[in-house]
Amino acid sequence: MIPLFGQGKPLPPDCPYEGQWLIEDHMFLYRPRNQTTLGGSGTEMTAGFQKPDGKWCFGFNSMALAWELRVGSEEIFEHNKRKTLILENVGPIPAEHGGTAAKVYIFRVGDQTARVVIEAGPEGTA
Repeated sequence: MIPLFGQGKPLPPDCPYEGQWLIEDHMFLYRPRNQTTLGGSGTEMTAGFQKPDGKWCFGFNSMALAWELRVGSEEIFEHNKRKTLILENVGPIPAEHGGTAAKVYIFRVGDQTARVVIEAGPEGTA
């Protein structure tokens, strides 16, 4: 289990996404603006933004993660606040979509797990 410091805190008002931190100032959970049903669209661009201090943060689509974990779209945020959304493991895997590197993130709520892969592009951003 990986510690998630700042988990459940709201994203700052100047952030271009609505959601909560998973790891404050690094990794977040966001509500997609134009998605109304649970599930993912397969391969999608990783959400990210640059903070005023120049540091980049990246995020996970809450609708896709909720679908994989078999919880509701609001329930995923409640699990995050209560710290019952667990990051079990993170590790490198081979890139499959033209990126230079990839990592798999394994999340858990109760006995349900979800596997999310983030692939970095040629310029090194996720």
